[in-house]
Amino acid sequence: MQKEHIKELDVLRMIGFVFVVAQHVFGAYAWRAGAGFSESLILNLFYVIAQPAVPMFVLVTAISLFYNHTERINILTFYKKRILYIFLPYVIWSIINIMDAKLYGQASFDNFIGQLAAGTGRYHLWYMSMILRIYLFFPLILWLSKHIQKLPKFYKVGFLLICFVLYLILLKNNGVTLLIGKRLFNTPTYNEQMFIDRTPLLWSIYFVVGAYVIFGYPNLIALLQRYRKLILLTYIPLLLYIYYIQINPHFPGHKYITIGYLYCFLKVSYMIVSILMLYSLASYVISQKPKLYRLFKETSPYSYSAYLAHVIVLQAVAMELDKVYPIKSFLVLSLLIYILTIILTVKLVQLLSLFPFSKYFLGTSYKYYRSIFTKGMKYSSRNNPGMY
Repeated sequence: MQKEHIKELDVLRMIGFVFVVAQHVFGAYAWRAGAGFSESLILNLFYVIAQPAVPMFVLVTAISLFYNHTERINILTFYKKRILYIFLPYVIWSIINIMDAKLYGQASFDNFIGQLAAGTGRYHLWYMSMILRIYLFFPLILWLSKHIQKLPKFYKVGFLLICFVLYLILLKNNGVTLLIGKRLFNTPTYNEQMFIDRTPLLWSIYFVVGAYVIFGYPNLIALLQRYRKLILLTYIPLLLYIYYIQINPHFPGHKYITIGYLYCFLKVSYMIVSILMLYSLASYVISQKPKLYRLFKETSPYSYSAYLAHVIVLQAVAMELDKVYPIKSFLVLSLLIYILTIILTVKLVQLLSLFPFSKYFLGTSYKYYRSIFTKGMKYSSRNNPGMY
């Protein structure tokens, strides 16, 4: 029996994608030489707002995986789908990204296998090095989670708190990956060290939270509706704190802020609260804004391929604007690049979906013509066996 589709994930996938683009655009132009101070402050605010992108993708991945595999998992089928619809598109787009980056003198094929393993084919592909290892170990994680679910509530809450505390310790002492690299490889290569640095453990709390979300899903939705205003009131001071930490080094005579356990706690809290707020927003869109939700639903299947392709589009848009329409304001320029990159990337992968065998390089069998000619079609998660 096919499970009911979780509509909120459609919204969160696309929010995650536009947040990723925001980080790469606004993060690149903030504090760039020639940018005005006020412009840099605004760009940094946009950048900080978009920071929950990766934690949200990890959490959405956990929700999707646990929801679709609450019954007995067929390990061979599981790995087959991930190889065909996640790893294969990643390989294809890594090649395309490296070829594109070579045009700007930014990459080469010196060690392609190492680049795939470490996600160093282009700067945004680091995420694949991390998430592929989560998929690799998911059957074991699923087995462990089923045993935890059988425990009394006290122990389940305790396990979550232990994971949170251990994660803060790891986050504060993330330099341990350098020691591990030296211990394993003596003198690690760039790809070897990057492979270790991009361990899923540094993002593990969001996967754990995603598992708790889906196992207590009805309660979560009720709590989000009940405490929507409280979540927003918690989000705002956390946002302002992370924003202050971000811009503080650029103020004249600033005092050095020690990045300790308090900062790690508040940053992780900011990420989780942001995701909860966005989840609540997604529920609102679904129930109150059906036309807007339809847009999310039609574009969501392409979120993975759009992520893989967006840097190519971003680079092309930025270069073209610089040559044809030079804009002095970095704020205006970055906003224009941001909007055009999102629109053009989504349209690009939608058009590519019309090609034969497109599911093997896009990670989805969902076709663009379906959203054009069959507006009333019920969306099924089977159309998107890919990333999230």
